[in-house]
Amino acid sequence: MRKFLNLSKNRQVELNTKFPDLFKLYCVDETPHYKKVAISVFDHWLTREEFQEDYPDQEEKLRRDKLLHNFAKVMSQNTEVLNFKFKGKWERCLPSFRKFNSQEAMGNYLHPAGDNDSSDKFCRLVLPEFEAVYFESWDYTNIFYIQNDNVIPQIKKWANESGVYCLEY
Repeated sequence: MRKFLNLSKNRQVELNTKFPDLFKLYCVDETPHYKKVAISVFDHWLTREEFQEDYPDQEEKLRRDKLLHNFAKVMSQNTEVLNFKFKGKWERCLPSFRKFNSQEAMGNYLHPAGDNDSSDKFCRLVLPEFEAVYFESWDYTNIFYIQNDNVIPQIKKWANESGVYCLEY
């Protein structure tokens, strides 16, 4: 069974306009359209030493994954979240926006990929109402790319509700 359903052509065009430089964000390139905000299980940016000494056991890994999953669930319960993938190559690469086929499919997709050896399995979403892009990332820290600072208080509220932290760059 399919997890995603493609959106209409009109909605694709609308979202493509609303989210400029999406491929640049995916490639972790700089763009003037967005500011970054992180969602993390840590209450501060880790120092190099803290990072190098962080070897969580399986129970701690599961706890951290659950915290990030709870954040994603709170987020998805409070606003529309859409998945996207890219079609084409390089300059002709365009996003294809998709909605979830079911709540179960969304819940499964929002679960952190964990110790995956590739970022291909990471969650990537757009939040149209918030003009924000959300990427799962490494080291129990996920990234929001926002176009408007006015959404930061809401992101902090969701983080507080789910036991994670919002770290500004």
